[in-house]
Order: sequence, then C-alpha cells, then structure tokens
Amino acid sequence: AELSIMDSRGHLVRHLVNGTQSAGDHEIHWDGKDTHGRQLASGVYYYRLRAAGLQYTRAATLIK
Repeated sequence: AELSIMDSRGHLVRHLVNGTQSAGDHEIHWDGKDTHGRQLASGVYYYRLRAAGLQYTRAATLIK
C-alpha cells in the first residue's frame, strides 16, 4: 500500500505509508508537514492511496 500527499500542482509533498500493510482497517494521521518537517500552508492538498492494484485520489483541506 502507498499513501501520499501531493500539492495542487501534483508534486509529492510526503509519503505517509509505503509498504506492506496487514489486512483490516488502518488510521493514519498527517501533521501538515512535508518530508523535511516543514509546516505547510493552509490550502487544498490531495491524498493518493494505491493498494491492491487500485488507485484513489481525493482532495483534503489543510486548515491551520
């Protein structure tokens, strides 16, 4: 499974999950920071989940 955060231009901001996950429900929290630990600005970001040969991309709003 892979869970990534991207900015509005489609650039990768941060990988939250990248590897094998056990079956079942999982909860992942994003602290609003990029890969380098810098706090990101408020705005619309996109999260992409790839798992089991499927891909889902949805919008999320980061509010400080």
